[in-house]
Order: sequence, then C-alpha cells, then structure tokens
Amino acid sequence: MRLLKALLVLVGWSMLAASQTTIPDTAPGKLLKGWIDTFNAGDVDARAKFIREHYSDAVLDGATPERMARRGLEFRDEVGGGFDLFKITQSSETEIKALLKERSGFGWAAIGIKVDPVKPATVVAVAIDEAPTPSEARPVREDQVALVKDVDQLLQKLTAEDRFSGVVLIAKDGKPVFAKAYGYADRENKIPNSVDTKFRIGSMNKMFTSVAIAQLVQAKKLKYTDTLATVLPDYPNKEVATKVTIHQLLTHTSGLGDYFSDEFDKKKDNLRDLKDYLQFFASEPLQFEPGKGWAYSNAGMLVAGLVIERVSGKNYFEYVRENIYKPAGMKDSDSFEKTKPQPNQSKGYMKMDGKWVSNYNDLPLMGSSAGGGDSTAPDLLRFDQALRGNKLVDVELTNLITTGKVAVGPLQKYGYGFEESMEDDTRVVGHGGGAPGMNADLRMFWDARYTVIVMSNFSPPIAGQVSRYIRERIKI
Repeated sequence: MRLLKALLVLVGWSMLAASQTTIPDTAPGKLLKGWIDTFNAGDVDARAKFIREHYSDAVLDGATPERMARRGLEFRDEVGGGFDLFKITQSSETEIKALLKERSGFGWAAIGIKVDPVKPATVVAVAIDEAPTPSEARPVREDQVALVKDVDQLLQKLTAEDRFSGVVLIAKDGKPVFAKAYGYADRENKIPNSVDTKFRIGSMNKMFTSVAIAQLVQAKKLKYTDTLATVLPDYPNKEVATKVTIHQLLTHTSGLGDYFSDEFDKKKDNLRDLKDYLQFFASEPLQFEPGKGWAYSNAGMLVAGLVIERVSGKNYFEYVRENIYKPAGMKDSDSFEKTKPQPNQSKGYMKMDGKWVSNYNDLPLMGSSAGGGDSTAPDLLRFDQALRGNKLVDVELTNLITTGKVAVGPLQKYGYGFEESMEDDTRVVGHGGGAPGMNADLRMFWDARYTVIVMSNFSPPIAGQVSRYIRERIKI
C-alpha cells in the first residue's frame, strides 16, 4: 500500500524551479506549511479547520473535512509523528512539490499542492506518496554481518516503541541469512510471534492469481489477449466484457475500479465465493477506456479469479492450493475464514485514538483472488524459490509475468500481478499488501539472488518501510 494513498490523486504537475530547502513565501508555499504544521500537530479539529478553509469541493470529493482529517492523521503515528521538510523540488505561483522526511527516521514522502490561480488560498489538487530515498541521503551498502546487526537493532527499537510486530526474513540463494520474529501474535494473551506465524498478506495474493493465469496460458487453455466475453460469456456487464482483456485485468489497465464501499462493509461477513463480489462493481461504468489508463483495481483481480474458476473448472481457492501452494511446498498458506482461527495465526491490530485495537470487525469473511489470504515468511521464501526455479510456470512465462508493463511510479512498473523496480541498476520483483491490521512485503532481487520478506500484524506502511530500509542497505 502506498503511503497515504487514500488522500487523493495529484494530476497535471509541470516541471518547475530547482530544489531549495526553505518553503517559499507563495500561496502554495503557505498552504504547504499549513499542511505540514496541522499534520504534525495531530489535532483533528485543527486539521479539519485547515481542510475546510482551503480544500476545494473537487479535492474533498464528497468527504467531510472531519473525515478527511481523521483519515489522514491515522497515518501520523506510522511516520513517527509527522514529517520534516527535506527540500522543495518544484515551485511556482500556483503549485509546489516537496520531499519530506518521515520523523520515523527511515522513510520519505513526496507531496504536491496545486492552487486555484483566481483563488490562491484554495487547494485544487493535493497528493502525498512514498518516495525513494534521495541520492544525497542514501545509506552505505552493508555486507551480511553488518546488515544483520543493523536490521536487528532497528527492529528491536521499533518493537520497543510499539511500532513493529511481525517477522523479517532475508535470504541469499534461497537460504536465510536472517530470520527473526518480534512482538506479539496475540497482544491480549501475550503470545509472541514466531518465524512460522501466519500473517494476512493483503494484496500479495495477486501474485498467486497471476501465476494461476500463467499456468492456464501455458496449458493453452487461455490467452492474455482473450476478452471477458470470450472466457466469461455470462459476465453481467456485456459492454465491459467485450472490451476488457486478461492482460488488462492483470496490469490494472482495465478501467474496473474497486469493490470496497459502505455496501461491501455491510455484507462482507457473508462473502464466501468470488462471484459474490460482482454485486459491488459489475454494473458500474468503467473509470476509463480499457488500455487508456492505469488505476489499481481489486475488482480486476477479482474477475481474474473468476476466469481461473471458469477455465480450470475448479474453485479458485482449491486451484491455488493444488497448483501453487502444493508444488511450492507452502504448507501454511491459504485463505482462511476469520471465524475459524488457525494454529499459530496472528491477530491483526490497528491504531485508533492512539491505541491498538483488533481489526477483526474490519475483515471480510475470507480472502479473494485480489488479496486477503494468509502465509508465513518461510512459505513466501518457498514461493520465491519455486517461481525463480520455474517450478510453477516455464522460463518464458515467468519472465513475462514478472516484467513490468506499465509505469506506475519512479523507476517502478507493474507487470502481471507483480511489481518490478530498478534499484541501483538491479532488478527487483515482488508485491506488497496491506489493510488495517495487516501489512506484508516480498521483494526478490532477481539477478542478485537476495530475497527480502517482511510480515506484520500492524497496519501499513510499516512492512514496506522496513523492507525498503533493508533493500537500500544490501550489498549487491
């Protein structure tokens, strides 16, 4: 999950002035200062007042200032209590962009604010997202001995500050060089996490859905160019079905949106089959013409699961269990019903009013082809090795699904259910996942043969932050 992705999407930025380290005395500059000050203060009322006075209706997009303030400040603790300005990267009389340093000490964020030229005190676009560490602040690469010591010290510190709970595993050539658990799987009963603890992995299940589709392509039962109308002739939206291809489902270029909504929340405890999710999005118009844009789409991956069921003739969960988990040796991975707790399964916790509370009531009954299943760090390493060893699909298809197709961020592309990035000219493949009370990340240094796995029963973005901290220090 990208940092504060829920805030809003920034569009239309132009290239502006060179970077500087102080906020300019412009209308956008004053609003940036107000944004940072009210975020750092952590006062919901003050934050809501700032939003009410300065955000346009388009930026609010139907949300109340109070709701938007609460939603934003939920992330404040996760970034160590706020942000400090690192530098201004672009500036003009109508817009500003800056790089912020998380007060947590190891994360970065890019923020942009655009104002109305006629009413310069009104924000018409704002976005904040995770950013790569700037070159001038990059850490020194460490050998394995130094890296293990460094990572353990960090995780002990974060655990003592009650900011991390989970498991971290670092492997080279498939063999762990570091594997350690921190915090509690069950805070109420003081049951500690172990290296084999099961964690919910959120959107990481998208990788398994992609591999399943690739297996059906390899068996010549399916093509990436097939439309939904071809493979799902009874798909309830006929117009959408004739336009959307399998390729577009897997790359988030279909125009399908999401299924999370108030209606979903009301019915989530009764959703057992993938087809049950169609009621939340199938009748909705596409966000854009297929292939003409990019928008992260859980609905698209849900439909990909329906394709797997139709083409294979098996229930999605059964197919993945038999054709991915079993051959990879992933004995502790599955999509478990929340009403049936599993042995050695962690409970999820999210921050509310400064306290950790259970995420049980926020969970759907079970996961789907878009995410929400359970796994362990050792199982994800087994998946990594099975994928790299072409035990799941052949070399050609393995390369195809893990290679980026659409640019989605600085040095990052999205492939078929896998993210691909370049880090110091090294190809890194994987996927993260997160929701309230769950966060996990798998990154495979494809040629350098390192694997980084971080799993947590705390909310995002902690797993992604720890993962990046490790990746930036591995000596390749």
